Amino acid sequence: MTFCTQQTTEQSGKLLIKCEDETRHPHCPHGPTLLFYMKDKGPEEGFYACAAYRDRKLCNYNVPVKDLNSKHLNRVYYNLSREYRAIREKFWDETYEKEKHYCLTCNVPLKESDLLPHSEHNLLRSLSENNLKDPTSFLLPIDIDKGNAQYYFDLKALQFFERCLKKLEISKILCIGAPRLHGYLRNHCKNWLQSFLLDLDHRFHYFYDDEEFAWYNMCNNFFFDECQRRKFIRFLKIKSSQRLLLFTDPPFGCRTEPIINTLRELSKLFNGINHLPHQPLPIFWIFPYFSEQYIQAECSAFEMCDYKVNYINHLSYTNNGHKFRKLGSPVRLFTNVPLEMLKLPVEEGYKYCARCERYTALENHHCNKCNKCPSKNGATYRHCLNCGICVKPYYIHCHDCHRCTQKEGHNCVEYQAKQTCRICGKQGHTEPKCSLRKT
Repeated sequence: MTFCTQQTTEQSGKLLIKCEDETRHPHCPHGPTLLFYMKDKGPEEGFYACAAYRDRKLCNYNVPVKDLNSKHLNRVYYNLSREYRAIREKFWDETYEKEKHYCLTCNVPLKESDLLPHSEHNLLRSLSENNLKDPTSFLLPIDIDKGNAQYYFDLKALQFFERCLKKLEISKILCIGAPRLHGYLRNHCKNWLQSFLLDLDHRFHYFYDDEEFAWYNMCNNFFFDECQRRKFIRFLKIKSSQRLLLFTDPPFGCRTEPIINTLRELSKLFNGINHLPHQPLPIFWIFPYFSEQYIQAECSAFEMCDYKVNYINHLSYTNNGHKFRKLGSPVRLFTNVPLEMLKLPVEEGYKYCARCERYTALENHHCNKCNKCPSKNGATYRHCLNCGICVKPYYIHCHDCHRCTQKEGHNCVEYQAKQTCRICGKQGHTEPKCSLRKT
């Protein structure tokens, strides 16, 4: 297992993010901001904006670099963590009242004496023990696509992750933005696995104590509560016989640069706490297959596993319902764990490829020319002799672009401007127009 430490690179478009030295950035209510800037203008012409939310309606913080002053840098925001902790303590105190309820309208836990003002609201009365052990069983998922949108894994995905953790002999897991997995593991694997949840959703404050939860922003590695941060650092300390894995399921609207930066920082912290040399931390990162180029541009150590991750509350990222994708969910597992160590379930449509020495999807046929199972999106790829690579079955080769393209009659100039040259590695042209072609 490897974990790279390369610098931030360009992602889609021309808007770049500078992630290093976030502690020197001004804060918004969600922690240190990120510095955004246009590629052709540089950081000095950029602006600071919220790391968690891309929608100005959710967080309107926006300060141009040229306007930054001490007022912005010294501003302190009111922290709600104490209030959430007080609500939790009252909720779990059974001295006078034992029954526990929850208002889905106000998103607050209640005791019997608190019910009257919420009588017209959407109430869940008398929460069961199973509800309390895994609040994702009743909490309404947040559906803010430009922020912390929540989609919960289906049971087969949860069981697959559990089998992987057993196979890898993991004894501690850090769940970042994966509350469904945390709830499942603490109820089904507590005899051999310890789990700690980091999440931006403050509602988990009410159900998990500081020994297993911290209110946290993964886009800037920010803890809202210092007490929880200290408990988290204690959790990272392992014995020689223990192994810790980091699992993250970030919102798919997140840029990969800040996520990679957070993973690097947590890996450094883990090694420092345990007095280890640079030892890669095993990581499972759940993200769509079409983000592979961005993930590998930031860190080439991550490989994509063929396992299709399904969610119970997403219309198309699933394998059932009237809107599911014919090719299956586009969500995959990216990891720095060698793929040959992951056994995919044959009964769910996977096979073992002896030539690749790993499990792949049934439709992912091995190509003798490429010497690999090339499919990414759930279709059976075909080999293009002109391109020398395997392509999607509905792609057609364009001799002007020297590429297989999605359809005939496309605009060659526009298409070539988006391609990456296979000679120099730069975007904006294809090989025949490359200045290095002759050399």
